[in-house]
Amino acid sequence: MGLTLLAAQPSHAADTPDPAAGRTIAESGVLTGHVGCSACHLMNGAGQPDVGIPRLAGFSAAYIAQQLDFFASDKRSNSWMAPYARMLTPRQMQDVAAYYAALPEPPPAENDPAGDALRARGKEVFQKGDMAHGVMPCGGCHGPAGQGMGAFAPHLAGQSAPYLLEQLRQWHQGKDRDPMGKMMVTETHAMADADMQAVAAYVQSLPAPNAGGTK
Repeated sequence: MGLTLLAAQPSHAADTPDPAAGRTIAESGVLTGHVGCSACHLMNGAGQPDVGIPRLAGFSAAYIAQQLDFFASDKRSNSWMAPYARMLTPRQMQDVAAYYAALPEPPPAENDPAGDALRARGKEVFQKGDMAHGVMPCGGCHGPAGQGMGAFAPHLAGQSAPYLLEQLRQWHQGKDRDPMGKMMVTETHAMADADMQAVAAYVQSLPAPNAGGTK
């Protein structure tokens, strides 16, 4: 009886994302003649902060897979990402998400041109908000160290300041960006552009919280 019961149990191994397969996708893509994710986001997931390409290391696998699905289904518009996301099956999205989520986070960008005063203002807005103008603290959802909350509120610490500023400005202008963006439209509508710049500079300067720990 015991052996029969054990044999009847379904195997979930095939449902488990494979970071090794994800590494191959990141390195070589899935179609001949097309580059992989690493062409822009790099194999270490650091992105390219100087041109606003976001880092992926540090994001949760759930968030990366969610965004890939949004790109593939046109729920998030991006002329660069949509074609690549559409090449991937749902399983391949899970695999490449698992690969990048498992990477150690690179250190914050070097040669940060932002001044101490700008980062100090960014820290104030991130941690305390600007209640006089109806701006809530970013850390309320993204965590006091920018560690995020899975797919709901992504990990931000060390993210590219140009990329963050671009996203904040889009939300401030009322663009949802993706199905999760309505909250950010509400959160940023009263933010001054100077504060968006400050928050972006501060977040980029944050070290990886709990390096090697929970994401």
